[in-house]
Amino acid sequence: MIKKSKQKWQVGQAVNVGFMRNLTVIAMIPTPGDYAPDAYILNSGTNWYSFVPHNGLTRITEADVRDMIGRADALRQKQIADAAALAASLLQATKLRAEILAR
Repeated sequence: MIKKSKQKWQVGQAVNVGFMRNLTVIAMIPTPGDYAPDAYILNSGTNWYSFVPHNGLTRITEADVRDMIGRADALRQKQIADAAALAASLLQATKLRAEILAR
């Protein structure tokens, strides 16, 4: 996520990228594991763009938008499932610890 900027890079906000003005932030796409900054999907009228800080602005199709958001949703669901599994294993370990200490 862009943090040090005069612009608000949040969904629904209008931002400027280079000479492109009033692009609306539609979605933030996390990019874990590749050490690249998060990607942003931007819209201006009927034009769609992908923006990655330090890599630039790329015009994309509506199919690309759907694909990027689908992959982001799948990643988010995996992260939720992983967090739930970790919480369950920690809870089980805590119960075992309590049983052992209660003896």
